[in-house]
Amino acid sequence: KGIDREFYLLFSIFDENDSWYLKKNIEAFTGDPSKVDENDADFMESNKMHAVNGYLYGNLPGLTMCKNDKVSWHLIGLGSHYDMHGVQFQGNTIDLRGTTRDGLALFPHLSGTALMQPDRVGTFKVVCRTFDHFVGGMKHLYEVSSCRNTTRAQQQRGAMRLFYIAAEEVEWDYASNKSSVPKIYNISSYEERCRRENGFLPLSSCWESIQLSCAVHSSKREGKAALITGIFCLNLGPLLHAEVGDSVLIVFKNKASRPYSISAHGIEEVGCEEQPETPITLPGEINTYRWNVPERSGPGKTDPNCITWVYYSTANFVK
Repeated sequence: KGIDREFYLLFSIFDENDSWYLKKNIEAFTGDPSKVDENDADFMESNKMHAVNGYLYGNLPGLTMCKNDKVSWHLIGLGSHYDMHGVQFQGNTIDLRGTTRDGLALFPHLSGTALMQPDRVGTFKVVCRTFDHFVGGMKHLYEVSSCRNTTRAQQQRGAMRLFYIAAEEVEWDYASNKSSVPKIYNISSYEERCRRENGFLPLSSCWESIQLSCAVHSSKREGKAALITGIFCLNLGPLLHAEVGDSVLIVFKNKASRPYSISAHGIEEVGCEEQPETPITLPGEINTYRWNVPERSGPGKTDPNCITWVYYSTANFVK
């Protein structure tokens, strides 16, 4: 009752290695069936279809709605212990039992219902953020259209919060004290001595990582707050503070050797309505990103007074 659109999404990995038609498909779609090893690990992995309603890689049809529609998403998990999904909706937030979120965890043989009232026109992603599933094709698009005469979008009347953020490459040592290495890895002193005498490198605890540094210029006022934090390569980025109605302006300098971007969950990314991909910043370049914090980004009825949203680079989500 009171729902304009309903969608049912079934998230499941379909293992075509168990199909009765596997041999028939090998004969029909491979150049030389005699060279196909059905027990090859890569071949078996290629037959695992990470699907939503049986579709992969943005081919799921029918996910269309109008701006300001009341939409009900019924999400279903099915399969084995591999079917643990982190479902995320880009571009709009959802009401999940009175809390404001943009995604939810979905486990095998469980289901959940999320309510959405999209306030932006455009094309947005609905994906599983579990790395293997995301790479395997569990990512689709939903479209929000302006179907009727609607009021103009509300202007942001809060503060403009300006942050200067730089991405730098650093070498992070997870174990600067190596004296405990033989105990941790169950290596005897004799084995450790043999490793060194035979020219093997000691076990390394250093990894190259990305560190974010930040300078802030903003104004303060009281009201509902949305707290934005970030994570880059397991290192938490600077904590950014904003309130409902504010706009956030990020001046981002990429001092690293790879392309990066800054994209946040839960808020409104200005300029990403027609193309759901966040613009990337190449090494050595400076780019500006603007986020709006509308009412739907703030706390829900059962949330605390302040909630957090994560931000990170989407230039290469898996890495």
